[in-house]
Amino acid sequence: MPKNDKRPIQLPRPTLERLKKYYAYLMQVDLEYISSEELAKKFNIRPEQVRKDFTYLNITGRPKIGYHIPPLIEELGELFGTGVMENIIIVGAGNLGSALAKYTGFEKIGVKVVAIFDNDPKKISSFVGELSVLPLSSLERAIKRFEVKIAAICVPEESAQKVASLLIRKGIKALWNFAPVPLKVPETIIVENQDITSGILSIKHVIKK
Repeated sequence: MPKNDKRPIQLPRPTLERLKKYYAYLMQVDLEYISSEELAKKFNIRPEQVRKDFTYLNITGRPKIGYHIPPLIEELGELFGTGVMENIIIVGAGNLGSALAKYTGFEKIGVKVVAIFDNDPKKISSFVGELSVLPLSSLERAIKRFEVKIAAICVPEESAQKVASLLIRKGIKALWNFAPVPLKVPETIIVENQDITSGILSIKHVIKK
């Protein structure tokens, strides 16, 4: 793709997932250059796969030196839109929702938590970090005020679908779902599921071998 071509890049899902991992890793290393072999070793894949993944980016490596990390990070950041701040809200002020609200790394990737909600009267008006827990009745006002498109669902399984439907009615376009249940949503709505139970079971299965 030409350097000045700003059309959205259509990526295969496996490639997108690997590029996210590369980006997270490169943000942490204190290096000037990195080779496809080094990245391949880190993620237990073939160097050819790394180089193929990078063909979707406007960047090339140097023989025997590798990829210049600063422009590589910049290119990946542009791909993932980290240069544009996106506001996000959290529904569920329990342990998980509170931990997400306090996470300090979001702004590095262009995300800011602007509000947290709960339907428990004991939690409403309490503080999670610098945010006051709001009732669900304030959802629409907050979504419009902060122009929010993304919401994280951190509620019990039995409440997740109801919350998802409410958020969609109020204008949310993408759901980050931490509830261990599939959500029924219109095709136009983006859903990213984070199944913590499934994740830890996968890890236990691997280490058991």
